[in-house]
Amino acid sequence: MSINANDSTYQQLIMLPGPTNVPIEVTQAMVAPSIGHRTATFSSMMKEMIRKGKILFECQEDIIHLSASGTAAVEASITNILRKDDKALVTVCGEFGGRVSEQIASVGANPIELVADYGDFPSLSDFERALENNPDAKAAYIVTNETSSGAMCHWLKEAGDLTSKHGAFLVADAVSNWGADKMPLEDYNIDFIATGSQKACAAPPGLAMIALSKRYKEQMMNDPQKLHFLNLPRFIKMSDKVKQTPFTPCLPVYFALNKAYDIMIEEGMENRYIRHQICGKAFYDAFEAMGLQLFGAPETRSNTVISIAYPDGIDDKEFRGSLAKNYGVVVAGGFGEMMGKIFRVGSLGMINSYYVLTTISSIANNMNRLGFKANTDAAIDAALKNLSKL
Repeated sequence: MSINANDSTYQQLIMLPGPTNVPIEVTQAMVAPSIGHRTATFSSMMKEMIRKGKILFECQEDIIHLSASGTAAVEASITNILRKDDKALVTVCGEFGGRVSEQIASVGANPIELVADYGDFPSLSDFERALENNPDAKAAYIVTNETSSGAMCHWLKEAGDLTSKHGAFLVADAVSNWGADKMPLEDYNIDFIATGSQKACAAPPGLAMIALSKRYKEQMMNDPQKLHFLNLPRFIKMSDKVKQTPFTPCLPVYFALNKAYDIMIEEGMENRYIRHQICGKAFYDAFEAMGLQLFGAPETRSNTVISIAYPDGIDDKEFRGSLAKNYGVVVAGGFGEMMGKIFRVGSLGMINSYYVLTTISSIANNMNRLGFKANTDAAIDAALKNLSKL
């Protein structure tokens, strides 16, 4: 018997790389009575969110919250700092790295692409060589977790040391792994972190968060671009003055993210990183034990986006449709070049033993249902060996 996903009392398990499952207390925070965004009440909440954000991003400068997707934060990192003919390095190993390169080119700057195949990631030596060959590069853009393929940058701290030495800005497009993987802004010499509320924060979609270094902020404030909505100096000036936003904020998501920040602080970021690492490894070991082929190079695999190659004879739409209809579990298909070739499981936000085991057993049963002989017991055993560490 299939599940009626249209039943308002039924909650699917959203195992996407974002949006993710949202804790009930975060959802409940959204239904608070509306407030005026030009009032002391809003200013007080925004002041608290900035304080919490500085703890979580491990930085001194105020956090900027945009009522937009994470893509807006990434675009703001480009439009507020790059000029015509500026050079900028960018990692390209999937759809989102390609988008960053296109955005850099759209402002008249010159993207210097560090290219790797889907499932792989450019190496640190590639990055260092590119900096040496382009000593006049103004910035380096690293998509820290390529959501389209499940490839992750494992040398972010070293990149920060190199860009700091060369005098270039380091921008981290960390939309799908900030809050799950360690990246303290100041300790790693990162100048700009862009992320979104709907990923590892486990809040609803609708807010982009930006953390800045003092150096990036000063450059941007001293040489502002002619921008409107993504004019970050405008956000900073208004925040400094009255702790408000230049434009109408998405209040319900502000309420939700404020609560999500509380949950993150209570857990502690180090504990959060460990939980994501354990759950990610549980997925990889389980899928391998199940008899499926993991996608991508082992040394570049993501902790938050688990990519699996489809076995011969398994159709993408049929597999994901059946998984949602019969088991109530929603996973993502391939993106860009990988469409129809892989499926992706999000392991972020609220991820814990329940989500991992439910997803693994559902996928194994669904594979068997569609004709692929999956070893369910071996998969569960492999997952439990990891999850016992939580």
